[in-house]
Amino acid sequence: MADELWREEREFWLSGVAEAARKLDGACLMVLGPAGVLDRAGVVSALQSAPRWQELTVSDRSTIESDEVVVLAYRAVARRPAADAYRALCTTTWIRRHGDWRILQHQRTTL
Repeated sequence: MADELWREEREFWLSGVAEAARKLDGACLMVLGPAGVLDRAGVVSALQSAPRWQELTVSDRSTIESDEVVVLAYRAVARRPAADAYRALCTTTWIRRHGDWRILQHQRTTL
C-alpha cells in the first residue's frame, strides 16, 4: 500500500492541475509556506496560479500505515522551469474513501 501512495505522492507534485486536484479529499487542508493554511478550494486555486513542478527528488522517507490512513513524511527537492531548487520537509496524510486514496492533509516546511 505504501509503495502505491509514494507513487501517488510523486504524481501529485508533477501532474497537471486536474490530476492533482482529483487526489484531494473534500476535507483537505494544506499548509504551504507563505500561502498559509488552505482548504481544498484554496489548494486548487493555488495549483492553478503556479507553474507545476518539473522535477522532484524525495529522500529520508518515513511511513505510518493503518487500514484507512497512511502518513508519508519526507525531504523534497523540487524544480520548476528557470527557478532555483525548492527544498522542504513534507508530510502528507492519505485517507481511503470508498476504496480510493485521497490527500487529507499536506504540509511543507521550507528549508
